Amino acid sequence: MIRLISWLKPYSKYYLVAWVVIILTLSSIPSLPTLKIEARGSVIRLDYLIHLCEYGSLTFLAYLTYVDSHFTMSLRKYSIITAGLVLFAVLDEFHQKFIPGRSFNVKDIYSNITGIIAALGFCVIYFRVIGKRFTGHI
Repeated sequence: MIRLISWLKPYSKYYLVAWVVIILTLSSIPSLPTLKIEARGSVIRLDYLIHLCEYGSLTFLAYLTYVDSHFTMSLRKYSIITAGLVLFAVLDEFHQKFIPGRSFNVKDIYSNITGIIAALGFCVIYFRVIGKRFTGHI
């Protein structure tokens, strides 16, 4: 896995830009159907899980783009990137108010932010492990 991440690192900014374009394109499609699973009389909306994965992936790519060659990053940089991701998530949801058949949904924002926070935790821990391997501490 470390080799894969090391291989992805030089191209991560391109993947990040592509992922942002994909998110904006998909959120601009009018009247996109909501994916649901019905079980025992209750309905489970899959779009919340999709939002979580979508923004978790975006967060991973953003952090991978901005970590240094030893996979370290300052707390200030983590904070700025996280704030930018949250702002993007809110603005992406807000812009859907203006797309026919789409609406602003606070639960989507919660799913987006949950994905961001989950990926933040993963990246902090995982990049610390990778960084120690690169510097020879493990």
